[in-house]
Amino acid sequence: MTQIGIVADDVTGGTTVGALLARVGTTPTLFYDYKRVAQVADRRNPAVIVSSNSRCMEAQEAYDSVFAATQELKKLGVTQFSKRIDTTLRGNIGAEVDAMLDALGKNHIAVIVASMPQSKKIVLDGYSLIDSTLLTDTAVVRDVRTPVHEAHIPTLLQSQFHERVEHVSLDVVKRGVTEIEAMMRTMLASYSRIFVIDAVTLDDVDTIASAVVKLGRPVVAVDPGPFTVSLAVASGAIETHDHVCQAVREECRSDDKGTVMVVAGSATGVTQIQMQRLLKEPRTVAFLADPLKLISSHPETVAEENARVVAEAVEAFTSDAQPRVAILAVDTAITGERASTREELESASGLPADEASNLLTQRLGELARLVCDVVGPQRTSGLYLTGGDTVVRVWQAIGADGIRLTDYVIPQVDQSQIVGGPFDGIPVVCKGGLTGDDITAVQAINRLFDVNRIHQTIEMEKTV
Repeated sequence: MTQIGIVADDVTGGTTVGALLARVGTTPTLFYDYKRVAQVADRRNPAVIVSSNSRCMEAQEAYDSVFAATQELKKLGVTQFSKRIDTTLRGNIGAEVDAMLDALGKNHIAVIVASMPQSKKIVLDGYSLIDSTLLTDTAVVRDVRTPVHEAHIPTLLQSQFHERVEHVSLDVVKRGVTEIEAMMRTMLASYSRIFVIDAVTLDDVDTIASAVVKLGRPVVAVDPGPFTVSLAVASGAIETHDHVCQAVREECRSDDKGTVMVVAGSATGVTQIQMQRLLKEPRTVAFLADPLKLISSHPETVAEENARVVAEAVEAFTSDAQPRVAILAVDTAITGERASTREELESASGLPADEASNLLTQRLGELARLVCDVVGPQRTSGLYLTGGDTVVRVWQAIGADGIRLTDYVIPQVDQSQIVGGPFDGIPVVCKGGLTGDDITAVQAINRLFDVNRIHQTIEMEKTV
């Protein structure tokens, strides 16, 4: 039976925790549509992750989505539940944790360990620090859809919960398992159910997990991923196995075969830098779509733009030298030009700006399927998808049920295989639009070629 069930508020968050689980030797599967998970999930899978896609929803809508997703996981016989949260604390954390607690029953408690030390994201004295910078001194305060204006996690979350939020400080954590357990028991005696716990190292996270197991209460692990993994190991929910870490490389190899297809839906400055650096790699081509034409209220305009981009792809793949990397993106994701304004999006589509933005992601996913069909599964060495909404739309367009997590390139740049559809088994790397530095896309592309090379070698050995 499935032991671990995780609800993530977006797909790239789900891939992050899935990759961490893969690193300890299990094989989690992520499904982007929680409504179908009970029908398509393999019950022998030790860990199942579903995306509620709820980060940008209103609180009540997010509650309803997570409650329903949790009910679907219960049908699989899950014994350990987790709520994957964003490392920068964006979204509806209170409403979503409430939803899981309500779905699971009053005996469950929520333990919030919002640290991911391997990504330099820690919690000290209740404050969220990212690479030694206070959360509210980072770009998250300017996030267009889900800004965060409070770095003290107990204060931030208390405003989102009806129940009292307790805090266990680092000095208690450093005193060890017995001290953590004793403090939590005292708080439980006062009918507290929601605990925020400091952690600055992975050893701290492991210590907290051991204390929670000794506590003996059913728990919803609320975290970016490390605490979920530690709790799964400490409780025996999963068996660990040795994991062979693959190298991260930045140089091309002459035996990189086939084409890696890149779909860049994010127009963040980070993505622009990464795509511009990737374009410098040998035999890299870019197919750029005009975002205002993709969301046009005139169907013929959309059809013409799709046809133009597909014609460029056909020409590139009928030439003598097959591209090594093919990038599909809206032009602002690469050119460095400003993104379309709300007024421009509304004028082109005839829709409110938020709906127009969602429509753009959908249309880019549909165009990605057309270009992927030009390349074909046989010539595709892998897919590299950046931008959480883009990831979902591309999976939907290519008919995938989900992905099976296998590793990460670097933390939060996650490696997997497509499950279902004509591209079943194709390796894929996914990441959020704000993750990584200028060389991250190059590293991800090279990892996909390496995975494809290993797969081809295995297949050749089978035929000998």
